[in-house]
Amino acid sequence: MITGKSIAKGAIVVMAATLLSRLFGFIREMVIANNFGLTSETDAYLVAFAVPSGIAMAIASGISAGFIPVLNSYLVKNKRDDADTITSTLINVLAVLLLLVVAVTISYAPLLVELLAPGFEGDSIPLTAEMIRIMFPALVFVSLMGIASGFLNSHQHFLFPALGPMITSIIIIASAIVLGPVMGIRGLAVGTTAGFACQFVLQLPVMYKKGFRYRMEFAIGHPGVIRVFKLMLPVLIASLAPSLLLIVERGLASGLDTGSISALNYAYRLMQLPLGLFLMAVTVPIFPALSAFAAQNRLDRLRETLVKGIKVISMIMLPACAGLIALSVPIVRLLFERGAFDASNTVPTAYALSVYALALLPFSVRDIFRRGFYSLQNTFIPVVITVAAFILNVLLDFILIRFMGIGGLAMGAVLTALIEAAALYILLSGRLGALQGKNLIILLLKLFAASVVMGVLTYFCSGILGLRVDLDSGMGRLIQVGASVFLGIIVYLIGLLVLKVPEIQEAIDMLRGVYKKVI
Repeated sequence: MITGKSIAKGAIVVMAATLLSRLFGFIREMVIANNFGLTSETDAYLVAFAVPSGIAMAIASGISAGFIPVLNSYLVKNKRDDADTITSTLINVLAVLLLLVVAVTISYAPLLVELLAPGFEGDSIPLTAEMIRIMFPALVFVSLMGIASGFLNSHQHFLFPALGPMITSIIIIASAIVLGPVMGIRGLAVGTTAGFACQFVLQLPVMYKKGFRYRMEFAIGHPGVIRVFKLMLPVLIASLAPSLLLIVERGLASGLDTGSISALNYAYRLMQLPLGLFLMAVTVPIFPALSAFAAQNRLDRLRETLVKGIKVISMIMLPACAGLIALSVPIVRLLFERGAFDASNTVPTAYALSVYALALLPFSVRDIFRRGFYSLQNTFIPVVITVAAFILNVLLDFILIRFMGIGGLAMGAVLTALIEAAALYILLSGRLGALQGKNLIILLLKLFAASVVMGVLTYFCSGILGLRVDLDSGMGRLIQVGASVFLGIIVYLIGLLVLKVPEIQEAIDMLRGVYKKVI
């Protein structure tokens, strides 16, 4: 049974596990930056992995949107035999289809490089093709993770799916350290594939413990399987848009200075820290709840849960945006500037990060609204909006890159996400009724004001500390960033109290209640 307590516990589990995963993800990026820097080899690695990871993430998103609501509809009726049949069929069908895709792609890897990175020249082309052959099998494992995660989340188990990326990061880190000196960037590619394989395999015992019994079945005629495919196909199409966009952006960046692809990637990874940590902590536990409320036709509870999710995520993402902009250079310097990654690499990476930071709230709100539609088993509207947004984003990228370089690619994502979130809000309000639009606007204005003050003071604090500590040492950089972040948090909380934001007391009361229930 899904309760407020189970959602709260799920949020804590996901946040803690995601924090660990993000921590190891940053260590992974730091190790890669230290060993390879912003080089043509790193660019080749990122381009080679863009296609399999992008397709796999799209498949995983599609499965999540279609699989969880359908599986929940069988579990609430205690039809576990049907649940096993649906899960096994999805695993089998997906594995067969993806293995065929992998075989074809490996055969035509050089042609794929010409399409993905038209700006590549010389040794970068055969190197990228070789790494495509090494990493494309990861497509199978990442995609199957979508089924494993959906099954476990539907059973209110969030820990292992959230820890999965940490497992992958640890193996990639080990490969960079152990295989990197021997095989170069190819060793990193081998570790990437091995990491995703382990991430999926380690979910299987947990699925078994939760009652899953695998069967060699291809029950594609089962009503549940048909329903999953009907729901997931539109989402799959929509989820491919970000992956295709990533490919387009890296293709455009391949014509800029060497290392532009890597700088854009590192900036995007940094932006993903607050996005991945807090957005997942909110959306992963509430999505099964939203699906359950929709199945029970309790639209009032669905609307209430959705609005609370928007309020909570807004209180986090707006100050995170201000902080990343104010501290873009110190943060990049602290995390990446060592080894092959020097001061000249910090500048373009920090520039891209400061623009990407503007997308934190639009990305978050957009994702929550999408899940609102998915919980209603309506995937058509989000797909139409996403396809339109993809076209707009590509157009903006071609225009803005001329004036802003890699920052133009980031700004295209920001503007598109804003428009997409607004469209989803309007359409979802038509389905569920008013989503407290006036109250949300007032809250956002207060949060914006507190975040701006926080960002300005944090920026000046960072500058003053930069003159008083040794920025060539890791401790000096840590003091600069750590003290500035601490000041920013204090200033932001004071701002919320001064502006009398009621949600802050509600959040404190909620955390107290969650602590008592969990402990």
